[in-house]
Amino acid sequence: MAIAAVAALAGCGSTGTNGVAKKGTGSIVADAEDAVLNASSVHIQGQFKSGNQPVALDLRLEQDKGASGTVTIGNEVIELLRVGPDVYVKGDEEFYRSVLSRLGDGSPAPSAAPSGTGAPSAAGSAAASGSSSGPDNIAVTAMQINFLHIGPADAQYQTFASLTDPRQLLAQVMQGIGSLDKDGQKDIRGTKSIVLSGGKGTRVYVAIDGQPFLERVLPPGGGTLDFMDYDQPVTLNPPPPGQVVDIAKIAK
Repeated sequence: MAIAAVAALAGCGSTGTNGVAKKGTGSIVADAEDAVLNASSVHIQGQFKSGNQPVALDLRLEQDKGASGTVTIGNEVIELLRVGPDVYVKGDEEFYRSVLSRLGDGSPAPSAAPSGTGAPSAAGSAAASGSSSGPDNIAVTAMQINFLHIGPADAQYQTFASLTDPRQLLAQVMQGIGSLDKDGQKDIRGTKSIVLSGGKGTRVYVAIDGQPFLERVLPPGGGTLDFMDYDQPVTLNPPPPGQVVDIAKIAK
């Protein structure tokens, strides 16, 4: 019996130094989420699917200050920067045509892609670019070298700001995770982590040494999102005024 007990213990791997490996899965996830939200910064990188739409993130978020990086919806790459309350976005020609055409006909900002995040979607932009009533080529070309400034008073502000807030973004990443079971351990970028497994290929990896940081998530529906570079400085500088177009002005 003693040999069997030792073998079983060995099969579970190290219990680590932060104690999460000894807790229930719900408590482990809660501790990991708290660790993310209490960190001064985090880098989230990877991809997932929203419906059939591939979405990729490469964002560095600094607590209470802002975020910088890119969001890719399908083949459309959008630069995203938030400094304090101000959001700046920059995309390709199709992105600007979509934005300007929606502003021109009174529609909301680009429609939501990742469920609940309000992330901008490339859907419909191709149709907008082919419309004879869309914005002219000169306006679109001029905007391609500029950042679009979106302030808190703008109706579409939350669409982009939600991707730059650690709490809101984490909630979206963890949405639909469901019940989890302990499933061994794995090194994630050199950090020993406990593996929590659920349905639809879901996996959650949480560090068992030091802070119980969330290290990796495989969300329902496929994809992999890595959480890394905790507490590392993030450079957040607004673009030069000459490179900024205020969306409130062009929306008039």
